[in-house]
Amino acid sequence: MINATNIVLLVSATLLLGYLGQLFYNKTNIPDFIWLLAFGFLLGPLTHMYDSEVFISLSSLMSMVALSIILFQAGIESDIKLIIKALPKALILIGFTFTLIVLFIGSFLHLILPRSFTLLQGLLFGTMIGGTSTVTTLGILESLERKVDIQDAKVVLVLESVLTDPICIISAITLIKMIMQPGVSFTEGLEGIFLSFGMASTIGLTTGIIWSTILSKLKGKRLNYMITIAVLFITYIISEEIAGNGSGPISALVFGLILVNIDDLLKAFGSEKLIVVDITELKNFHEEVTFFIKSFFFVYVGLIISLSIENVVLGLTLTGICLAIRYVAVSIISRIIKLDLKEKTLFKFVFAQGLPAFIMSQLPLIFDPNQKFFQNPEIYTELCFIIVLGTVIYGAILGPYLVNRKVKT
Repeated sequence: MINATNIVLLVSATLLLGYLGQLFYNKTNIPDFIWLLAFGFLLGPLTHMYDSEVFISLSSLMSMVALSIILFQAGIESDIKLIIKALPKALILIGFTFTLIVLFIGSFLHLILPRSFTLLQGLLFGTMIGGTSTVTTLGILESLERKVDIQDAKVVLVLESVLTDPICIISAITLIKMIMQPGVSFTEGLEGIFLSFGMASTIGLTTGIIWSTILSKLKGKRLNYMITIAVLFITYIISEEIAGNGSGPISALVFGLILVNIDDLLKAFGSEKLIVVDITELKNFHEEVTFFIKSFFFVYVGLIISLSIENVVLGLTLTGICLAIRYVAVSIISRIIKLDLKEKTLFKFVFAQGLPAFIMSQLPLIFDPNQKFFQNPEIYTELCFIIVLGTVIYGAILGPYLVNRKVKT
């Protein structure tokens, strides 16, 4: 059992390391979460200063809090006008990349590790790594913006990362249900995905409109942000209960999107009603909370991870396959739709995993704690750990170098 002093020390050290990591990132472009993962790995699997089993029992709580906070941030950072403009390209990019990665990675894992991965379980792992991380993508793009004007392509890539989070999560949960309930067909699974998307979006939209109206009337009052977080968690839970597991992140995303774009939405429907939400205060407070949640979650992942040489080699192999698939997918897309040089180059080389992959890697253990259907659920987290590190190092160092070189040439 971990005592209170150790928990406080862990949280304090995590916040300090997260802050220093961000300062270091500005100088080196090495993401802060690499140090946080290493810190957690040092305290847990390497030195056993903290019992990993205690933190594994918190998987459900950590996943819910992290997903709701991160996707709410994605919502409040999004401009609905830019989203509409970039949506077609983002959807095409998602469709090709996600589909190719899921099918190829799923088949590959089933072929080389048939005892650990049935075909459905292989496809499940493919959904976990088929998208991109909003946080990681934004970090890579911020470093590129210092040297190249990438505004239009940036919107597409950010939108891709935002949309792939719920797509990956709902696809993963659908496949888990198909694994645990063999009677569920693929068609029923797809119907479930679209139904969950629709219901979750409706819940997020309704809650966002109601709460933005209330916030407008409460303008200038204290503690508005804390109450907004309470409404966010309630929205997430209601969506999970009504629309099914995996729908909460979509509601959180739509809820945040509506809060910051409510005026544009009302004008689009011909309403002259003015709703004013203090967006600046909302974003400033949420940035602080997001920093804490992200920092602690990465340390948490480091605490519970365990690695073997075989999984490290396999993870690096899968990393190379994912990057190759991304390159091929964009090459195919460029033959279908018109992409300028910057877009084509950025789409090829900006691809990195992050927090969502870690969260989804916990799902087999959360859904099947008795390991009846997933005999080795830890392998999902171990492989995701290596793939996230590999794609982030590539995206933070090699990717920007290749983009700068291609665009300047």
